[in-house]
Amino acid sequence: MKNHHPPHIFLDDTWYIVTAATLNHAPLLSDGYAKALVRDRLRELMPEFGLTLLAWVILDNHYHVIFKAQRDNALPRLFGRLHGSTSRQINQGDGTAGRQVWHNYWDTCIRRDSDLWTRFNYVHNNPVKHGYVQNLEDWEFSSYHHYKRLKGEEWLADCWQRYPVIDFVEGDDFQMTA
Repeated sequence: MKNHHPPHIFLDDTWYIVTAATLNHAPLLSDGYAKALVRDRLRELMPEFGLTLLAWVILDNHYHVIFKAQRDNALPRLFGRLHGSTSRQINQGDGTAGRQVWHNYWDTCIRRDSDLWTRFNYVHNNPVKHGYVQNLEDWEFSSYHHYKRLKGEEWLADCWQRYPVIDFVEGDDFQMTA
């Protein structure tokens, strides 16, 4: 039987960007409750697995997260727990026990500082890219607001100027549904 999962490269002390999609890109995260479940579970699991969270965004049918992995091979266990627990809770909320919520996740090692900050901007711009909002500030389920409070608008504008968004995530053709 052919394995259809993407290969995963695990390196210690490395930044990663991960994208995970719902099965068939169904809008299973369309309500704030489901997005908050994913956000809160990510925040719980990151320190447990020795990961440093840098940026995140949660949309109706996928999410992106950037973090630094301190030890090898934590990713499969992390995403297994994240997807398992959020699937159960989302299905319980919808009354659809046993439904598969998540398709898979795709990870990329980030090797250069410039790539890290370009992806940082990409993550925060994702709700604009997919037409959910016109302004980054208008999307609640993103780490953008944290950086706006912590670093300020000038820092974010400088980051954007130095590292403009490049639509680099191959296959990120998730469509917003009505």
